Amino acid sequence: MISPYFLVKEKPNSKGMMSEYDSSKAMSHDDVNAPDPTTRSVEEGTVDGYSVSSNGKGGGDSGGVSSLWKSLSMGGTVFDGFLLAASQEVGQSILTLPNVFSKVGFAWGIILELVFATMALYTNFLLVSMHAQYRHKLQVTNDKRHHDKHYIASYHEILESLVGPWLKKFSVTVVFFALLGLSTVQIIATASNFYILSDAVSKRTWALIWGSLFSLIAFVPTFRHYRMLSVLGILTTTYVANYMTIQAAMEGPKEDVVYNAPESVEGFFTGFVQLLFVYGGHTSNIEVADVMDSPGNYDKSYFWSYLYVFSLTMPNAVTAYHTYGQEASYNANSFNLFPRSFARDLGIVMMSLHQAVAFGLFAGPLFHMWEKLIRIHDKPFKVRALARLPLCAFMLFLAVAFPFFGAINAVLGAFTTSFGTYIIPCVGYNLAFSSDDTSGMVKKPFLSMQWMRRINWVVAGFVVAGGVGAGGYTSIKNFLRQIENFDYFAECYQC
Repeated sequence: MISPYFLVKEKPNSKGMMSEYDSSKAMSHDDVNAPDPTTRSVEEGTVDGYSVSSNGKGGGDSGGVSSLWKSLSMGGTVFDGFLLAASQEVGQSILTLPNVFSKVGFAWGIILELVFATMALYTNFLLVSMHAQYRHKLQVTNDKRHHDKHYIASYHEILESLVGPWLKKFSVTVVFFALLGLSTVQIIATASNFYILSDAVSKRTWALIWGSLFSLIAFVPTFRHYRMLSVLGILTTTYVANYMTIQAAMEGPKEDVVYNAPESVEGFFTGFVQLLFVYGGHTSNIEVADVMDSPGNYDKSYFWSYLYVFSLTMPNAVTAYHTYGQEASYNANSFNLFPRSFARDLGIVMMSLHQAVAFGLFAGPLFHMWEKLIRIHDKPFKVRALARLPLCAFMLFLAVAFPFFGAINAVLGAFTTSFGTYIIPCVGYNLAFSSDDTSGMVKKPFLSMQWMRRINWVVAGFVVAGGVGAGGYTSIKNFLRQIENFDYFAECYQC
């Protein structure tokens, strides 16, 4: 059997020799102080002599309207990185946080969200470091991908190059299911939202409608064309989070409100992995970083997005749980907690717009994997766009078959976020940089390598035990319970 593109081993370089790359010897003293080898120039319009325009052609200004459109829709700055990171980190998880706090309680909810957010920030630094090393490796070995204007590095390709094919194969599986699940969840969440807005049709029908509309994202070439969509994503979630916080604060604690979480070990660990899931967008971070002008600075974008996302999620979760208490445990979608009003209905519409953007952010890397699998990644975009539609149809099928909003988040948190966001970056970094010598590293660690490796093993061990182990068991048990109660292809889940 011929291996798909993203499972083949590294090819010989232009001299016909396999490239042996030692990160500790890869850079001379002068190279270490040289500019970032992955830096792109939007002003110059080139990446190593190639145009970075969406059509891949050079040429002059085609007019004021064209220039304005490019400015509004395209961008690869640190700020664009912030917009993309914040858009994918916060979204439908806002709707589940009050329910999550009803499982773990005030104290544990605040502590765990702080811990997971900080760990996610740290592991993103690890990924950005490995990405910078990978791009440098392509440059010094004169790999043809370094000069390919269409090439976008993937999470699993970096791991294969720096660690080995075994970790690539494992990460491909994790990334595929993570992105597939995250994309599918956006359809499920939007159907749930619009059923609250109008129950004239079932949730299943809403899923079919919105899943079909989301498929149009297949015609957006890359993340470099997401500037306007990212701004839209930020504005919509900002409104929703602030609406929920203000509305809950105005209502104040309900009469006879009860706060008795955590009520059970099973409930606690289900909430544990749902909080783990909130900061689980790392499987698409490499693709986002790779289209930035300076991919090595993506960790700065992510840091600011982390602060922004935290300012939305924490007040929302604490205030809503303070107002509704254990009532939130019966509502996976917290829009159900709030009284019908124009502000709430506007929030539903705005959240759905965000979920369309989030669908594209998570489906984008999946599209690239799919194109490489069927060997059309170097074909014209119109061919690749049409080939993406069957994948969109499969996501829609999954959303209709398993419409278990909330329960799916827990499963994804336990088995994909745990590995893709926390475990694989920590293990991969330790194996890629096993030497204490940092002279050959493009992006230097902020601690000694001995301490970095110790921290990585602690983070990986903690997530394996709590997320994959206990969290995996409880999330699967809860998911099977939903199937037993509602069956597959449920017309109206929790209606």
